[in-house]
Amino acid sequence: MTLTRRTMIRLASFGIAFAAILIALAIISTNHMRNYKTQLEASYQQSLGELSGCLEVVNTDLTKTLYSNSSKELYALSRDLYAQCQTAKNAVSRLPINQMKLGNVYKFLSQASDYAQFIGSRIESGKTITEKQHETLSTLLTYAEKFSDAADDMVTLSQSGAKITEGGVKNGEFISTKVLDTSFSEGAKAFESFPTLLYDGPFADQVLNKKSKLVTNSDVLTRDECRDIAAHALDVSSKRVVYAEDDQSKLPCYTFKCGRYTISVTKQGGYVKSILYSGASTSTAITEKNAKNLAARYLKELGFDNMKESYYSTQNNVCTVNFAYSQNGMYCYADLIKCGVALDSGRIVSLDTATYLTNHIPRNPFSPAISPADAEKKLSPYLTVNGTKECIIPKENGKEVQCYEFSCTSRDTGEDALVYINAKTGAEEDIMLLLYTDGGTLVK
Repeated sequence: MTLTRRTMIRLASFGIAFAAILIALAIISTNHMRNYKTQLEASYQQSLGELSGCLEVVNTDLTKTLYSNSSKELYALSRDLYAQCQTAKNAVSRLPINQMKLGNVYKFLSQASDYAQFIGSRIESGKTITEKQHETLSTLLTYAEKFSDAADDMVTLSQSGAKITEGGVKNGEFISTKVLDTSFSEGAKAFESFPTLLYDGPFADQVLNKKSKLVTNSDVLTRDECRDIAAHALDVSSKRVVYAEDDQSKLPCYTFKCGRYTISVTKQGGYVKSILYSGASTSTAITEKNAKNLAARYLKELGFDNMKESYYSTQNNVCTVNFAYSQNGMYCYADLIKCGVALDSGRIVSLDTATYLTNHIPRNPFSPAISPADAEKKLSPYLTVNGTKECIIPKENGKEVQCYEFSCTSRDTGEDALVYINAKTGAEEDIMLLLYTDGGTLVK
């Protein structure tokens, strides 16, 4: 049979069309595969980030457990440690465990989780931690530090472009976890049975809705009066300060602009709530000590008296100093102000007084029921005391507690911490770990 020219053209057209369809399907399949890999990579990165964050908290909880000498605090820490281990295990289970060499991480988290149950069970039954159990916690902390560093390294690899889906991110060092005593697992009560309590943490409504007594008891000012205050704070003529908008937050303000500066002044009282400079600090011409002195002087000029430097950090050539209000030598840690100073010029580039404005009130004088020496006896025997302060600390339920602040060094880790002992009851109220970095001293 002879094919006509028209038939041959049709067959050729059909062939081309069929080939085009195959190519299109291949492209679609490739795109689907690429999209799937992209989504999978994003999911892996999210799980890796979650694992890294949980391991950091596990590290912190174990460290605080070594420092604590309070049954209440130890119980809370063991409960949180268990929860963090469980969350971290879930994150590991969503990752390619064998490919990323995470099997030993999962094993560690299981051991730490079980031990948290055991410690919580002992504390709940009125028992204390023995020397051997303290040593086990110290061993767990050693592993926690290693695994946390390893997870951070993997996050850095991922952020630099390495793909988990392509095997480019894995645990670079095999960390062998020795088998810990597992006898504690048998009698430990499962933490899932803990009663659900009404959470009164820092984000509870009663805290978020807290009204400032300092501001609400002050006179209402006009916009022009607030503009004059803003001009004085920026050391410029009022003509250069331009109204921008109303801030209707819990501390209602007028917000103004002046060049690269944005400044907010409360409508009642005329307090400077915030300052932000949008320019960059490009070099270092003054020292951090100079910056701290400039910040303290600036707060005094604005009318914030008796502010004592607490901590500072330096990033991008800006030194940010945290100040706490001091009442007759008693540090009030709820009354905080943060002030940023550019190291290239000494200019004030940021200010945040919202916490101070919200919480500042006259406090009762420090009236302890126990002496500093008696309070020191409440500390863990594994801590060496370096110094003591009188202070008031805010609690998660919005209340404040008079405490002795002990600056301590751990005999286990050699690291420093602040431990707060209730000056009335002798109870351990909180522990803060000190972090010394090139950019300053921070707490967690």
